[in-house]
Amino acid sequence: MDPQPGSSPTPTHTSGRAAPQPQAPRPPSYLWVYVVPLFCLVATLGFWLQTRNEIAALHDGQRQVIQALDAARGVPTIDVSGAPALGSEDALLTLVEFSDYECPYCIRHFTQTMPELEAKYINTGKVRYVFRDLPIDQLHPAAIRAHEAGRCAAEQGKFWEMHTKLFSPAGTHTDAALERLATQVGLSIPAFKECLESGRTIPAIREATQVAAQLGANGTPSFFVGMRDPATNQVRVVQAITGAQPFSEFEKVFAAIQATID
Repeated sequence: MDPQPGSSPTPTHTSGRAAPQPQAPRPPSYLWVYVVPLFCLVATLGFWLQTRNEIAALHDGQRQVIQALDAARGVPTIDVSGAPALGSEDALLTLVEFSDYECPYCIRHFTQTMPELEAKYINTGKVRYVFRDLPIDQLHPAAIRAHEAGRCAAEQGKFWEMHTKLFSPAGTHTDAALERLATQVGLSIPAFKECLESGRTIPAIREATQVAAQLGANGTPSFFVGMRDPATNQVRVVQAITGAQPFSEFEKVFAAIQATID
């Protein structure tokens, strides 16, 4: 019943809990707008890296298989991966030169025949040219220093600029002379000197000389002409040319190999 006027209100029983208060609406979260694209980007990058590694491994496997098959068939091959090269990457006909910077016949080839080869075949995209080291220690014990200088220049992206200055007689490749050449081509001299002093390029030079020996090269310059597989950078040797031959000899070999392709 209602309380009488003037009397105290009669207490009523309650559950002892406060009535729930309405909560203010929470602002919408836009975090997912950033998280989802970031997650997709990371996943794509991981997939790309994995795919690239798998392709590299596949190419390495292809190179090994081709080398094994060619060895079984008696077909000499040269892996030119990473070697300094001139000419179009699309050119399959490839000329590989093993040379000694102090060899007089190599110097003669460089000054007399190479300009014609470049003008007619290399610069026109018909032939891919690859340079490999073959210093003859017994005849030119200081020549390896010039080959080290070439590779040290390559570390700074200026192999060919240095290469064209390195063909000179024995005794001309002192450290002081090489530093002067490095200055002329615009190399960082501290980095160049550190590279020479470290000797880190010598193993690669020795590896190239071993390849030349396996191919039967017994002097410099030695040339091997063949067809390159762009997928593996393996050159299947078709013809060897020994010594500083005239331009006409290279022209004849190129024409003979090209005729078998056309």
